[in-house]
Amino acid sequence: MENNSQNKKSISNSSISRASIEGIKIVEKLLKTMHKDIKSLMKCEVFEKGDTRIGKIVERINNIAISLQKTLDLKKGGEIAQNLDHLYKHIRFAVIRVWEDHDFSYLKSAEKVTATINEGWSKMSLAAA
Repeated sequence: MENNSQNKKSISNSSISRASIEGIKIVEKLLKTMHKDIKSLMKCEVFEKGDTRIGKIVERINNIAISLQKTLDLKKGGEIAQNLDHLYKHIRFAVIRVWEDHDFSYLKSAEKVTATINEGWSKMSLAAA
């Protein structure tokens, strides 16, 4: 049984290029950073409008989500790519609401989304390693 699992890992590793593995690791790092920042933002419900610290967190989350959206191949990626696109849009919407309207009501769902996406990418990263 163990030998069969090693063969599968060997086959999958040989079919994944070094560049693809690096790409997976970069996306994983971006997702972890975004999740950590969203959790930090959730703790900042009391802040002055225009607080630059909050603005920097919101900007970083938004930039990561935009970058991740740009990596999606919506034609070849099918439903998964389309769903990820919608989830990244939701994350951007949630953090922009914090900045513009001091509305934290969407952050909890954005945090859950990033946690779930992170879990999937971590598994993919382990499988590719």
